[in-house]
Amino acid sequence: MAAGKSLTRFYVVLAAIAVAGGVLIARSAMTKRLPPLTADTVAPLASGPRGVVLGSDSAPVELMEFSDFECPWCARYDVLQMPDIKQRIVSTGRLRIRFVHFPLSIHQKSPYAHLAAACANEQGRFWEMADMIFGNQDEWVESSNPTGVLEGYASRVGLDMGRYRSCVSERREWGRVQADKKLGDSLGVSGTPTFYVNGHLWPDIPSADQVLRIVDSIAPAPGAAPSRPR
Repeated sequence: MAAGKSLTRFYVVLAAIAVAGGVLIARSAMTKRLPPLTADTVAPLASGPRGVVLGSDSAPVELMEFSDFECPWCARYDVLQMPDIKQRIVSTGRLRIRFVHFPLSIHQKSPYAHLAAACANEQGRFWEMADMIFGNQDEWVESSNPTGVLEGYASRVGLDMGRYRSCVSERREWGRVQADKKLGDSLGVSGTPTFYVNGHLWPDIPSADQVLRIVDSIAPAPGAAPSRPR
C-alpha cells in the first residue's frame, strides 16, 4: 500500500514537471518566433500625446527633442547639457522637455534601448532609465547581448523586473515608440538629435546656456528684462 502511494506521488510530480516544462518550451518558442526588432518593426500605434514629458504642463516654453539612444550626439547632449537644463530651467517651471523616440534605421541595437526605456516609462521611471542608457551607451551598443545589459539597467533604476520583462518580451510599448517615430517622419525629421522650440524647428543643437536665453526671451524670469536668443 505504501509503495502504491509513493508511486502515485511520483507520477503526480512527474506530471507537474512535464506541464511546467511544456509552458517554458511554449514561451521560449513564442519568443524565438519574434523577428528581430528594428526601427521599422510595425506595431499598432499608441494613442495619446507623443513623447515623454518632464516639467510643468503650464510651462510657457517646450523643448521637444527627437532622439535616438544609439546616436553619439544624443548621448553627449544628455550627459553634458541635460542635467544643467533640468536643474537651472525646468525646475523654475518655465520650461518642459518632451523626449520623442526616433530610432534611426542605421542603428541595429537602438530599437531595443527605446523599447527598454518605454517599458521603464510604464512604471514612471523613463528619465532614470534614459540617463542610464545614454550614460552607458558604449557598453550596451558593443555588447552581443544588449537586452541583457539593458535589463541590468532596469534593475538598477528600481523597476519591477517581472513587469519589465513581460513588457519587453511582449513588446508592449513598441507601439508608443512607433507613434513617436511616425510624428518625426511627418515633420521631416531625418537625423538626431533634432529640436523644436514651441513647435518651431531649432536650426542647431542648443547648449544649456542657449536654452536659457531662449526661455528668457519668451518667458523672462520675474523681475528680469526680456532677452533675445543668440
